[in-house]
Amino acid sequence: MKKYFTPFVLAIILLASPLNAQNDYEARLLKQFHAITSEEMMGLVEKLCTPEFNGRLSGTPEFIASAEWVASMMKEWGIKPAGDNNTYFQWFDWPYTKINDIGNLTLNIKQSDGSIIRKHYTYPEEYYPGMNSGSGEITGEVVFAGFGVTAPELNYDDYKGIDVKGKIVLVNRDVPHADPRNPEYQKWVAYCYHQYKLQNAVKHGASGFIYVDGASANPNISYDPSIIVCGIGPQPLEDIYAGLKTTNKELIEKIRKTFKPESFNTGKIMTIRANTTRHPEGKSCNVVGIIEGNDPVLKNEYIIIGGHLDAVGNAGRVVNGALDNASGVVDIMAAAKALAASEIQLKRSVVFLFIGGEEVGLIGSKLFSSHNSFPKEKTITYINLDMVGNGTGLYVSAGSTYKELLSYFEGANKKYIHRTIKTAAPVAGEYYGRPRSDEVVFRMAGYRTMSVYTTDGTKKVFYHLPGDDPDAVTIDIMEDVAKMLYVGLTEMANDSALKY
Repeated sequence: MKKYFTPFVLAIILLASPLNAQNDYEARLLKQFHAITSEEMMGLVEKLCTPEFNGRLSGTPEFIASAEWVASMMKEWGIKPAGDNNTYFQWFDWPYTKINDIGNLTLNIKQSDGSIIRKHYTYPEEYYPGMNSGSGEITGEVVFAGFGVTAPELNYDDYKGIDVKGKIVLVNRDVPHADPRNPEYQKWVAYCYHQYKLQNAVKHGASGFIYVDGASANPNISYDPSIIVCGIGPQPLEDIYAGLKTTNKELIEKIRKTFKPESFNTGKIMTIRANTTRHPEGKSCNVVGIIEGNDPVLKNEYIIIGGHLDAVGNAGRVVNGALDNASGVVDIMAAAKALAASEIQLKRSVVFLFIGGEEVGLIGSKLFSSHNSFPKEKTITYINLDMVGNGTGLYVSAGSTYKELLSYFEGANKKYIHRTIKTAAPVAGEYYGRPRSDEVVFRMAGYRTMSVYTTDGTKKVFYHLPGDDPDAVTIDIMEDVAKMLYVGLTEMANDSALKY
């Protein structure tokens, strides 16, 4: 018996067909969306914070063990290797320094009768041993050296007019120019880096280096065996300025207002002791995996998403790096697992990059951005996650010339997650991002970059300090970040109309 359809019935059938297809797509998308759970993600965070990884300092065997574990997870999930020689790894040599004990920091107060009162500071609240310090002890006068910058082309030199040979320099983070939105800031960026500041102190003959760094672990200061390094918090800093009728804050504000150094001899005598061992044989790596697209043309276009796997290691007490940056790593891992298991095929290829060497100087991102098998001109974007796991809100940024990329994540949040979300698209020429971040490395190399953050923190941040443990992250916001990434990456990878 033949079946005949009236025009009305036929129209209903034709309209229902795409609707059914959409419902099927939605069902397949939500299947893995709901498979992303905070319980599983917390297990991954806890794994990265276990003693076997000992703070994941780049160069150490413990970091390599953490990299091998991440690679094993990708293999288990069916994500293909995309590193060197058909492996998950992109290796590089990286010497590291082992801190054998916490050392000490002492203020030596000379009395009128010639005797010395010694004030010993507590670790880690008041000082932190230099994680790339030379080994030994130095007693000397503390000399305030501003930001530790010598920039003749900018007519600025913190060391002009002071003699620091054999002495201890007191140096602050960052640079005199304080506004990254001002194009002039870019002229100062090279002087922001901790490595530069230490090398400049050595060049001027200093024997000790005290860094106003919140008494936190800082492995990206350069290593030089001739200089003893220490980071300090508020109390030692206050004691250095006692009786001097000024403060470190006042001097920094004055320098930033006038762009003129204020260096001087404080008259305070301090002792720094460090007990370290240098390991020149150290090695580190990036870990790289890929889900290849299935479209014959679009599979040769790439979306790269990355975050740094390394943390700052162990200097007497381990800094587990839960927020910084197991959070970003696990956000990516959870999204990667969901994408790999999804019944929705991706047209474009998605690359997952777990970066080594961020904390020691952005080494892994510099290597990958200049030596990888994914052509820059075929890369849709690089998306960076760093410390994305504390708060209640979401934040996504992208350059103004490709702000349309924000819509994939805004749409995912609006339809499925329903968090407060902020977006930013800095104008061309504006310096955005932290100078010491992987995102900036990719942007300076010519990639279209994006960053994902969380806002409205709910927990205390132990930045580069003991206490950055699994309970320092907000796991429910991490779950939603991973879900936003999963949906947003699926949409971005499958949008045939997307131009770059």
